[in-house]
Amino acid sequence: MNINDYRIVWVHGVGHARAGYSDSWREAFNTYLKLPESDYIEALWSDAFEKMLVINLTQPDIALTPQEQTIRAIDPCKTLATTLLARKSAIAEVESTLLLGEWSAIAEAKATDLTELSPPPWTLDPEDFIGEFVDYLVDRRIRTAVKEKLKEQLRPLASHGYATSIIAHSWGTVVAYESLIDLETELPNFKLTNFFTLGSPLWIVHLLLDDRSGRKPHNTSKWINIHAQGDAVGSWLKPGFQVDKDLIVPNFNNSDDPHMSYFLPGNTTVQRDIVATTVLS
Repeated sequence: MNINDYRIVWVHGVGHARAGYSDSWREAFNTYLKLPESDYIEALWSDAFEKMLVINLTQPDIALTPQEQTIRAIDPCKTLATTLLARKSAIAEVESTLLLGEWSAIAEAKATDLTELSPPPWTLDPEDFIGEFVDYLVDRRIRTAVKEKLKEQLRPLASHGYATSIIAHSWGTVVAYESLIDLETELPNFKLTNFFTLGSPLWIVHLLLDDRSGRKPHNTSKWINIHAQGDAVGSWLKPGFQVDKDLIVPNFNNSDDPHMSYFLPGNTTVQRDIVATTVLS
């Protein structure tokens, strides 16, 4: 592979990301990828999110689709928070006793004592961390504006013939998934080599997506989903989604926050053995 012909696109989750959020991610992953800095592209959608919230305060609501009306009616913030809390409780019983997955290295990992983990931020302030993404789900203008911030980074790549990988985290995996499906018709010549979803909550919002089929986007060659032991947000995506590989990995260094453990320096299972090996092959 000619390293000048490759691009890695980062997509963040909720949490008020700012420009440069991916610098530490790039440093960790590039220990094994060894790509030029210019090969990395940062998609930043939180600023579009904030601008649209301001616009929505000054402009009348647009007509909601029937699906959006249904979402608003069920108090989605409370529903998502309750579901994530239930998963967090179930994880200790299931994943701490038996690690199952396609990735053989996990069999050698010592199970994390999940009862010792610090409470994830979404349990302390669900309105901030979950409520923000509920706005994405129920407001068409916000959803469109957020996806556009990723699409504007992907469009220039279509005409250059780059081999491109998206590495998306958390709620950013939802943004990336829906954006890729949009681009099937909006930009037919765009092709994605690898789609890595880390700590993805697609499982919980499956029926709230525009496309509920769970299919792999037609423009995507390989889709690899990864979730860490103890990550209450990320989970298996099969059988609901047509991922090529659905992997569980250890909570690196028994991190207090498994949901962010994918980006910790030295997480060789994720950064070297899965991502770099796939990209460089």
